[in-house]
Amino acid sequence: MYFCDDCGSMITPQNGSGECGTCGAEYEIEGVESESLESETDEDRGLADGGKTMKTELETLPTTKSGNIPKSEAMDWLENRDRPSGAEMRRATIEKPSGFKGSTYPTDISNIRVTGDPQFIETIAGLFRWIVDMEDYSRRVEINLKETEDRETGEKTGNYALYLSVAERG
Repeated sequence: MYFCDDCGSMITPQNGSGECGTCGAEYEIEGVESESLESETDEDRGLADGGKTMKTELETLPTTKSGNIPKSEAMDWLENRDRPSGAEMRRATIEKPSGFKGSTYPTDISNIRVTGDPQFIETIAGLFRWIVDMEDYSRRVEINLKETEDRETGEKTGNYALYLSVAERG
């Protein structure tokens, strides 16, 4: 797959150069001359085993016996993160396959879950505007925004939960 460097939208060129259908940016893909573009595989990008052979910095952090990353390590890691572009966010998002059933928790499917008071949710939601642009003919954005309830009493708490993910269209 190829993505526009300017807006991050997926591009499906008929040849190696053209214009992004989303933002109009011109692009050229080196070495592509055919009328149909094959999808780039992990192996093509040098990432055997579905990309799992190249470790992220996160995967190299030390853990405690219980599997937690110590706070000092996690804080250093977080402090050294650069703010990603919308294009980087789109490339990093793994969609839920069409027809998927069950929990996404143990999978590599990308999910965002944020909880808190209304002001926090409204403020932090602005960081996720890029996900709206991912909805197109091949995928849909799943959003669940609701006031939370106390598990014991069932009473509304005044706090909110925002869940976001991207799924393949069936």
